Amino acid sequence: MMWPAVSAMFIKWAPPFEKSRIIGFATSGANIGNVIALPLGGFLCGLEDGWKLMFYLFGFLGILWFVLFVCLTADSPLEHRFISSEEKSFVITHTCEDFTKINEEEPLRTKVNKPYRIPWMSIFTSKPSIAIFIAHLCHNWGNYMFLTQLPSFMKDVLRFDIKSNGLFSSIPYISCWMCAMISSVISDKLIISGTISKSSIRKIFNGIGLIVPMIAVLLLSMVTCANPYMGVALLAFGVGFLGCNSGAGFQVNINEIGGDFSGILFGISNTFATISGIVSPYIVGVLTPDSTQHEWQHVFYLTAVIYLFGAIVYILFSKASIEKWAKNCN
Repeated sequence: MMWPAVSAMFIKWAPPFEKSRIIGFATSGANIGNVIALPLGGFLCGLEDGWKLMFYLFGFLGILWFVLFVCLTADSPLEHRFISSEEKSFVITHTCEDFTKINEEEPLRTKVNKPYRIPWMSIFTSKPSIAIFIAHLCHNWGNYMFLTQLPSFMKDVLRFDIKSNGLFSSIPYISCWMCAMISSVISDKLIISGTISKSSIRKIFNGIGLIVPMIAVLLLSMVTCANPYMGVALLAFGVGFLGCNSGAGFQVNINEIGGDFSGILFGISNTFATISGIVSPYIVGVLTPDSTQHEWQHVFYLTAVIYLFGAIVYILFSKASIEKWAKNCN
């Protein structure tokens, strides 16, 4: 529920020339969470009843985040309690065409809150939407697979102990955070320069965000416990470059084609993509009954095919301009 809600907020908070950075910076917080949680979880699990403390700690942090989110955020600059008038004017001017076309007969707040019909059929039959759904699903396949199964791979194949496992398992997510940051900055600079179309920028970065991980997992299939640190390095590339998708790829693209329906579009996309989180751990379990390096090769081959499929579909069918059904929202 959080991701679609936040995605809808970006429409009124993220100017086009800052969109990649704002969305990339905001969503990459999930990677920082993994960086903290994985080594901390490894440390706590080494204590007596430490696994219980882990649930209490992260549950409390979730409640704390919710309180801060409710107190410090607003749907739009108009409703924010702490924003300065200069920043409010800047954000409003650069985020919504309607904000610059206000007249006395139709006040701003009425325009912004005007009800509209959701074009479900148009969303589900739109090629750019389908491209995002597929790219998101393929991205999440690797993301959830590594998130849930990486500690097992580290222990069973690379032979790291539980404390080292937690530490080294966090390295790929540091890399992912860095890639999201760097790709979002480069993307916005390219958009501002006008040297390349926005659509091409999204295709390039999303292609990098799936093709580089594809190459990394293919190489990872050849790694054994004889060279575990090579495995960590390849995981850093494989998981790390997935950050390009959230920093400058499909995750930013949702807000570019969806307009006021971006939250709904993200919700649909995330629903499909979360299927990976259900299926991938099960498939890994089926393919690795004895957790051998040879069995893990099959997992990595399958993941490489999925990454390649997602990259091809997104490159062929994505676009970066608002869809017709998103313009005609009334």
